[in-house]
Amino acid sequence: MEQITVAEAARQFAEVIDRVATLGVTVELERDNRIIARISPARPRVPVRELNRILAGLPSLGDDAESFGEDMDRVHQELPEETDPWA
Repeated sequence: MEQITVAEAARQFAEVIDRVATLGVTVELERDNRIIARISPARPRVPVRELNRILAGLPSLGDDAESFGEDMDRVHQELPEETDPWA
């Protein structure tokens, strides 16, 4: 993971975006010796052709699958609705 200052990111914005898009790197932005933001690829890092292999290696939920799904639905309903801070 790369780290650059906010000032460097501003001066090299196009290059930073190109590295993120083409190399898949995540760039952390630093101000006053603190990481304040990250720029990372929007695409998944796992190639689609690898998904079947990855999914096949996951443990099966077995009899717990239905209750797990219900729990996930309940948690999802309890989460606050996302808002667009820029709107």
